[in-house]
Amino acid sequence: MNPFASKKFARRVLVALAAISGILFAVGCGSSASLGPPPLGGSFTNASLSGQYVMRQTGTGVNQAGTSADPFSETTVFTADGKGTLDVLEDDFNQDGTQFTGNGAGTYGIAKDGTGFLSFGGSNYAITLIDDSHFYLIEEDVFATSSGYGQMQDTTAFTAAPSGTFVFKAHNLDTSSRVGGITITGGVISGTEDLLNAGFSATSESVNSAVAMSAPSSTTGRGTFSLTDGTSFGYYVVNSTEFYFMSNGTSLEIGQAEAQTGGPFSAATLANGASYVFGSSGDTTISGPAGIHSAGVFTTDGVSSFTGGAVDYVQDTTVNSNLAVSGGSYTLAANGRGTINLTLSGGSISPQIFWMVNGSRAYFLVNSTLAVEDGTFSLQQAAPTLNGQAALVMDGFDTTLKDRVGDFETTSSTAFNWNQTANAFDPSSGSGLVSTLGTNGTFTVSANGRVAVVVNNVTASGVTPGVVFYLSSPNTGFMVQEDVQGYDIGGVFAQQASQ
Repeated sequence: MNPFASKKFARRVLVALAAISGILFAVGCGSSASLGPPPLGGSFTNASLSGQYVMRQTGTGVNQAGTSADPFSETTVFTADGKGTLDVLEDDFNQDGTQFTGNGAGTYGIAKDGTGFLSFGGSNYAITLIDDSHFYLIEEDVFATSSGYGQMQDTTAFTAAPSGTFVFKAHNLDTSSRVGGITITGGVISGTEDLLNAGFSATSESVNSAVAMSAPSSTTGRGTFSLTDGTSFGYYVVNSTEFYFMSNGTSLEIGQAEAQTGGPFSAATLANGASYVFGSSGDTTISGPAGIHSAGVFTTDGVSSFTGGAVDYVQDTTVNSNLAVSGGSYTLAANGRGTINLTLSGGSISPQIFWMVNGSRAYFLVNSTLAVEDGTFSLQQAAPTLNGQAALVMDGFDTTLKDRVGDFETTSSTAFNWNQTANAFDPSSGSGLVSTLGTNGTFTVSANGRVAVVVNNVTASGVTPGVVFYLSSPNTGFMVQEDVQGYDIGGVFAQQASQ
């Protein structure tokens, strides 16, 4: 029997085949058992997910021909009624250079700690709410895995195309990354970007629309545009200051844009004595997708140099742990474009090109010929703590492709409980194995916001003892799993809102 089947059009058949073959997986069916391991604290309910949302994700799944498991990107717009019912208004799916669209009804359920599920179109997702407006997700099917992020849409912003100055970041799996600044006037785009193509150094070039942004749909917030470089996109309004976009063509490029504020900028914007926490991930020429995950913190002097910090990254399964920032330089122009060159003790890291979203946060790409990597950095709040509850999402690979979503809750100044749903997907067989687990662990916070984390029950969780957090604010930041067995996994976490 062919182990592959169509991802979008034969999902229910795959579920039946999986059950017959004895593959265990989690599907959202509205029962408490479908919500994963015993929940942590909180008072989230189905009513916490109420309104219209847009979510974006990337992953790997069985292709339409049923011949292989291939990467995909996907953006979905849905409404949730606060009672467990979904209405999918737009589901755009791109794989193997072909785009498919769909819509229809679905269901969902939310446990008290914000973990839960979405189920629609024959697909199933584990999610964790950060608050009523934002969530992390993974696909938890036997035929596909993914990770992503969703947030509530402001439907009052669907009246016209975005307008103003925006900073954007986009990633095309194994192919390219770009960051830049643009101005949108009457739907016409103009600006500058830094484009990194795999195997080459980044180049700076102009960005201009070949076809102006169309007005968004009054129902979904979706519109279209194309650029003079030949790329075309669908865009999805989040609100008046943010939109997502995804390729309408043969690529898997997917990204986001936010209104730029706080300019004009200068080197002093990265203030003397201020620290900034960063996280990034990407694809390498050796390992391919998810071949690198990085996190760290650096302190600036407000002029051009770095006075301290630390970096952890895993590249092509090689762990580089707690490398001290011993110096380096940075630049920042009035339009928000800057460069970072960190000098590390005992290791090295490629330079970054960044664009400031505002005075405290930026999008960046890593200017390397060995990887296509991008991420964000943000101002670190003074003495951030790990004391409370946070939602998390992770991606990468160990013996299979691995995505995780869930949350953790501190129980003391050194201990926490951990609740996760994971999907281990093997592209060679086109099958995944979904698991849920509640466990615990310990942590130690350093003064610079670096946190050494031990997650217990390693065999069951797949989360090795050597996990590192970098805190940008209380219970919020980036993580890297450091495993000498040759794994490559990382992610983000964010403080959950009190309910």
